[in-house]
Amino acid sequence: MAADADNDSAKLTCPCCQATLVVDRETLRILYATENRIKAGGASFEQSLQDLREREKEKSGRFQQAVAEEKARKALLGKKFQELRKEADATPTERPLRPFDLD
Repeated sequence: MAADADNDSAKLTCPCCQATLVVDRETLRILYATENRIKAGGASFEQSLQDLREREKEKSGRFQQAVAEEKARKALLGKKFQELRKEADATPTERPLRPFDLD
């Protein structure tokens, strides 16, 4: 904690995020705050761009796979429906007995 005796404000540094807060001593209100900007791991722009493109390719591949699976599932359901429809057309259906038919 560093104190400026000239203008009655205190400069505080957050131990967690290293942000700097300037606080008025009389009102105990924050006058302004500055964030500590840490460089992003030293990765170059080109490397970050390449990583982003690889992730996009991966996402696109997963999406295309999901589309293909959905088409295969739809085709399978269509086949099942046609088979069941053929079976239903082949077997004659009888009307179920209604309670008043028994009278």
